[in-house]
Amino acid sequence: MEDITGGREARELIAGWLAQEPAAGSAADRGEPDDQGVPDGADGLDFPVGGGLAVPSASGYEVARAARVLAVRGLGRTRLPLVPDGLRLVAEALVVDEHPSVATWTPLERAEAVEWVALLVHRFGEDGVQSLLAELVNPSLP
Repeated sequence: MEDITGGREARELIAGWLAQEPAAGSAADRGEPDDQGVPDGADGLDFPVGGGLAVPSASGYEVARAARVLAVRGLGRTRLPLVPDGLRLVAEALVVDEHPSVATWTPLERAEAVEWVALLVHRFGEDGVQSLLAELVNPSLP
């Protein structure tokens, strides 16, 4: 197996895997439009829902801040765990690059969001991602 060293290659590989997965369940389970053309779960929301994450527009700073607060919960004054490089690529490709506002972020905002989302995934896995999405939709952090 070839060593994947660049972010673009990792995103292309993951996109290829996702493209090969068959769609499962009903149209609503897959987030496909209902009879009114609204994706399931998006009724009444004032932000676009597309191929990316179903979250409102936000700056990279806002996303990084939410991920940071969630990622450090329960750590107290201990050192932050080291995040494997491969996990950064996964966080970048499957979370950060799927945010609807990512095209407007500065490179620094994007890099900061990748770091904190990667730590969040490292500590809490899919539950961490779900917590982040919930926080971005309904902010509750101070």
